[in-house]
Amino acid sequence: MRRLQRRGPSRRAFLAASAAAVLTAACGEVAPSSVTVSARPYWEPALTVATDSLDVVRTLELNIRELAAGSQTPEQFAAAAQARFEAIGALGQALVPLSPPPSAAAAHGHLTTAVDALVEIIPTLRAYEELEEPERLVHVITLQQRARGAIGAFAEAVGPGRTKNWLLATIVDLGEFQFDVVRVPMLAVLVGPFDSEIQARARIGQRLPTLRLSRVFRRWVEAGRFPNPDEADAAAREWQLDGFATRIEDVVDLSFTLADVRAPSAGRWTERAWLARTDFDITALAASDQAELVVAIARNGAVAAFGPDGAGRWMRDLRIPLSRAAVSGNGELMAAHGFDLLLLDSDGQPIWRSPARPDNQLLEDVVFAPGAEWLLVRSTNASSVGHVFAFGRSGQLWGPTQPYISAADVALNPDTGTVAVASSNRGENQIVLITPAGNLDQRFGVDGELHRVLFTRSGEHTIAVTDQSSQIFDSARGDLVWRIGYPSSAAVRMPRNDTIVLAGPNGLGAFSLTGTELWQIPGLAVERLLATNDFVIAQTSERTLVVVRSDGTRLGQLVTSSEIRAVAAAPAANLLLTANAERTIEAWQLPEVEPAAG
Repeated sequence: MRRLQRRGPSRRAFLAASAAAVLTAACGEVAPSSVTVSARPYWEPALTVATDSLDVVRTLELNIRELAAGSQTPEQFAAAAQARFEAIGALGQALVPLSPPPSAAAAHGHLTTAVDALVEIIPTLRAYEELEEPERLVHVITLQQRARGAIGAFAEAVGPGRTKNWLLATIVDLGEFQFDVVRVPMLAVLVGPFDSEIQARARIGQRLPTLRLSRVFRRWVEAGRFPNPDEADAAAREWQLDGFATRIEDVVDLSFTLADVRAPSAGRWTERAWLARTDFDITALAASDQAELVVAIARNGAVAAFGPDGAGRWMRDLRIPLSRAAVSGNGELMAAHGFDLLLLDSDGQPIWRSPARPDNQLLEDVVFAPGAEWLLVRSTNASSVGHVFAFGRSGQLWGPTQPYISAADVALNPDTGTVAVASSNRGENQIVLITPAGNLDQRFGVDGELHRVLFTRSGEHTIAVTDQSSQIFDSARGDLVWRIGYPSSAAVRMPRNDTIVLAGPNGLGAFSLTGTELWQIPGLAVERLLATNDFVIAQTSERTLVVVRSDGTRLGQLVTSSEIRAVAAAPAANLLLTANAERTIEAWQLPEVEPAAG
């Protein structure tokens, strides 16, 4: 048994140039009184290295806690740590050119110890990947502990002042826990031999959630680990009955336990509120307004549901191909759809006896009416010509829409239940309004090819979004009342008000209904756009999301540990959800917004 004692990581400090004299004095150096101090050749970059090191330490400790809680496997822990290799490498590069003055010699020695410990994590994890020796992970934890202790010693050596107090306080914020590691003998059932992973995948198929040729037992794939010979023999026989050769080998697992000595303080919004894992590749996410129900789906028909804290609620294999999912605002119903549509309750039980297939086209969107009494479905095809249907708890209510109506997008008037369809068909661009009973209400022409349609909160106005402009119409009369001349490829309406947020070649901008620009972030290239009550979320790359407050001030940037496969938001809870390439759902709790003064 090995006992490790930890405390935890901190916030990153940005040391502004205007604080030069204050920080220099706080760090024990006396600033000359005859000249203005405009540069700090050692302390500013050293403090930046220290705070960046604390960021890495904090991330590692979060993953250590998840490893002990069982929400991460050792392989997932290693992958999460590997995601910080770039940041660790930057620490080493930033440390090399520093030349400490004599008064900083002791502090610099501690800082060097911290960075060296973090840098040593890189070859340690690479050796774990190659040799599959679990003790290497224990050494990673030991190195993380060493780095944290050295940063604490660096803070103590800084000298009295606000800088020292801040560093020590952020270390205390990490909390403290005892971490126990126990070696557990296990029996691994191996299947093979195979000439390559391609051959192994071709033969084994989907029988294993993950498949990799063993680094230790060359040409063999590990099919499972078992604590006793009877279970291992039984598992091996099942593979043998299917025509596979097997072998059983002694291996060692590690059992991790954690006991909190002092709980960590509340983390920043860039630290996960919770994490949940699936055994399938996630292709779509959906959530209710308050995150009472969070749903993940896979193309093969697998569905997993989670509660507001990430706890698993149920899993189903719907046995049909799926592309997307939708959850009602109150979390009582969910829809899973591909070419077929299934309606399930919050416990995963079907509302209909069998799936519905309204036409033979891909069902692109599902929109629930307030109260989840009925829902809209939009289909599409390769020519972007689709139909709109309405379904209730007893089945289809109306549809399809007439052939002259294409369906680029749909929206639902929250007040009247009127349906708006964005239609661009053979050069004719129009918004078509349909009554809740499925009858034509009215239609009005739009300048430009449509890609979005939105209603205002009251439903009094309909917003038609084209590549070149957004046009606002009176919903009752069909009159054009305002125009926003801002090219866009994505658009959302803020849930609390009628602010329209547009993303396009000019960047990200927010506008009032009358076309007044409220704020803009020029040049921001946006791939996907979401909104919660108080925030706008823009995905800008495969791993990066930029979060902006509703007033246009930037909250910050979130970089996920691996490629984002799906995103969703629980608007009323200000909760952002991402699904990554590691089959993991991560929840990011955006901070509470301070009420306006007065």
